[in-house]
Amino acid sequence: MESEIKITQTIHDVQKFAVAQMYYQAFLKKFSTLWLFVKVERTAIPILRDSINYQDGLYAVLDGKVVGFVGLETDKRYYTQFNFSTFSNYMYSLSAAWRYIAYGIYRLFHGKPGEDILHIDPIVVATETRGLGIGTKLIEATFEYAKKLHKRKVILEVVDTNPRAKKLYEKMGFRVAKVENTSLLTNKAGFSKVYHMEKLM
Repeated sequence: MESEIKITQTIHDVQKFAVAQMYYQAFLKKFSTLWLFVKVERTAIPILRDSINYQDGLYAVLDGKVVGFVGLETDKRYYTQFNFSTFSNYMYSLSAAWRYIAYGIYRLFHGKPGEDILHIDPIVVATETRGLGIGTKLIEATFEYAKKLHKRKVILEVVDTNPRAKKLYEKMGFRVAKVENTSLLTNKAGFSKVYHMEKLM
């Protein structure tokens, strides 16, 4: 009998570390040039692990291993929230301070969603399990979660260098609400446009 992919909101500590690792590896350029400014994986992953609000995610588990996940943000909190104390646990104070300030500036331009909105940030599927419909399962589970919370809209962002993901989101009922040219800030991260997409519930 084939193993079944289970979508859950509860994971244990070993799985949490795997989520942080998947997250960092999926967005390596963004974490090293826009978010954490940390290029050393052994430093970045523990910081990320300690900064994720795991209770606000949905996780695809196959044979006990997390093979995909979606982070969900409301007007209450972010899925990933960096703070100075976490930075300072893994680096010198000066390094921690400027990274925390840079993150604060980033958050000024990327605030929490409205009260009736559920924000997907991020969605990740393990490389070795792509093509199994895990992304679709996670998005479907997100829609159900949004309905439970009585949200009017689900939103997400996708960059111009990920047309495959954009196509999946459109297939799932999302539409492009806005296109943002970010080239001045994001060329080093490997993209120049961000598509803001939304789906009404």
